[in-house]
Amino acid sequence: MGLDMYLQTENKQTGKEVIIHSWRKANQIRDWFVRRFDLDPDDQLKIAITRDDLDALTSDIEWVLANHALALELLPTAAGFFFGSTDYDGYYFEELRDTRNFLQKEFTYNSDIEHLYYTEWW
Repeated sequence: MGLDMYLQTENKQTGKEVIIHSWRKANQIRDWFVRRFDLDPDDQLKIAITRDDLDALTSDIEWVLANHALALELLPTAAGFFFGSTDYDGYYFEELRDTRNFLQKEFTYNSDIEHLYYTEWW
């Protein structure tokens, strides 16, 4: 059991949902969404997001990867039951690199026909 997080699309006509990316226990990513949308960190989240939100996340990831000292300010870890490590270690930075690579190279989304969501299960 743990924090499982997803980017998912939902077709506006059919309602079909597709998971396009997932994370496991990447609490720094979850906390970024909590802070950006001023949400209760104790709630399980499903929030509508935009490409602009993901561009902002990518920008913050770039800053932290370029200067690790910015991690505490831009992408701090967050403790929680089943949320994983709060260390700023190799796993932390690997999650950031993987997320950046997905958002820059693989992410596709058509706002005319799809809704975009950040969701989680824990």
